[in-house]
Amino acid sequence: MKKLLGILFVMFVITAFTVPVYAGPADERPAKIGDDSTFLGVKQGFNVPPICDNYGYVWYLQVAGPGQLTGTVDAVGCGIWNVTGSFDAVNVQLTATNPIGSGCAEWFTYTGTHTGKKGKTASGTWVNSAGASGSWSAGLCN
Repeated sequence: MKKLLGILFVMFVITAFTVPVYAGPADERPAKIGDDSTFLGVKQGFNVPPICDNYGYVWYLQVAGPGQLTGTVDAVGCGIWNVTGSFDAVNVQLTATNPIGSGCAEWFTYTGTHTGKKGKTASGTWVNSAGASGSWSAGLCN
């Protein structure tokens, strides 16, 4: 009987070290629409590295909560504006509001897509309170 228990114990130990164990999904899983935990590789409560866009604006954002962004943008020539935004695994929307209102639009909104957890770029279209619109692209500042 002891010999049988010994053999079973050895089989258990060998199995425990050779059979893979499922530990849940890896962080490398593909992004899905609705995934709002990470923006450009940054998780909730952390600051996103500065983002530079094709207009020379520098965005300073923080992942404020699931799918929520907050921060400021240096809108060259118009000062520092407050920013709120939302995102999921592929979509992003940022609205900048002019705190002063002096000679510049009252607000503008960037809407588009970003390259997910491992990506470092975003692009799309914009519109402002004066009715102007166009396209934008952005990435982490160098």
